[in-house]
Amino acid sequence: MKALHERALRLLARREYTRYGLASRLKQEAGSQTALEALLDQLECQGYLSDQRAAEALLRKHAERHGVLRLHQDFQQQGVPAAIARSLLEEARAREVQAGRAVWARKFGQLPETAMDRARQMRYLANRGFSRSTIAAVLGGDAGDDEEV
Repeated sequence: MKALHERALRLLARREYTRYGLASRLKQEAGSQTALEALLDQLECQGYLSDQRAAEALLRKHAERHGVLRLHQDFQQQGVPAAIARSLLEEARAREVQAGRAVWARKFGQLPETAMDRARQMRYLANRGFSRSTIAAVLGGDAGDDEEV
């Protein structure tokens, strides 16, 4: 049990994990499911393990490069509880157009001249999880002057 606790602390020292994510990493080394659950409970009580912090860290890491659809998928894969995911995705949704414009500007920088170029730029943004409305706002050319701060 002590070795499992030390391994968990080493993992948490490197980055934040959700309860689900840490359990996935440790389940092979854990002797039993009850021992693993007890360890996770202990780490949560001590403040080392937090789904909220892990979700916020994931959002900070990906929000500037990905849209809300992709973030939602990442939250599901990491086992972020629905209530936490919902509140953080609302924050991301408020900044999605700005993030979409930044991603688009880094890759392309100028509006498409042909339908083929437009489709390529739309696919690029869609593959990064940006919604249709965000893609339309970015490629519609209605970018505001508040972009450069």
